[in-house]
Amino acid sequence: MTRGASEPTREELLAMAYADGELSGTEREEFERVLERRADLRELVARELRLDVLARASAGPEPMDLEWRAMDAEPLHRATLGVGLTLVLAGLALGAFGLLYFLWASALPRAVPIGVTAAMAGATVLGARALRARLRTQALDPYTEIRR
Repeated sequence: MTRGASEPTREELLAMAYADGELSGTEREEFERVLERRADLRELVARELRLDVLARASAGPEPMDLEWRAMDAEPLHRATLGVGLTLVLAGLALGAFGLLYFLWASALPRAVPIGVTAAMAGATVLGARALRARLRTQALDPYTEIRR
């Protein structure tokens, strides 16, 4: 609800109802068409969803949450993530450079190295696109403030 207002606006009520799943099929579809055009309403719905998630999270930890916390506290568990990611990234980088060197230095028809290079470049572009999308939508994700 807007600060200082005593009564929620119609849009705030619709955002609350949408976040709670209380709109009928037709009402939901109409509201989603409006959401597509209005970033301010998307932020309002995200805020309502975040409140819902925070309310559910205040119920206390579940056994699985406690197990994750225990594992995160273990030095071996924390270290293996960094070591594993470093090895995977180094292996992918070395493998990619080795493959490109082999392909471009070999007597294969030029279409093969060009095709592989294009596929690798395409995968890089798609990865960057996914990262950009995540960074752009992260503020709207109601689960960003919840620690499992």
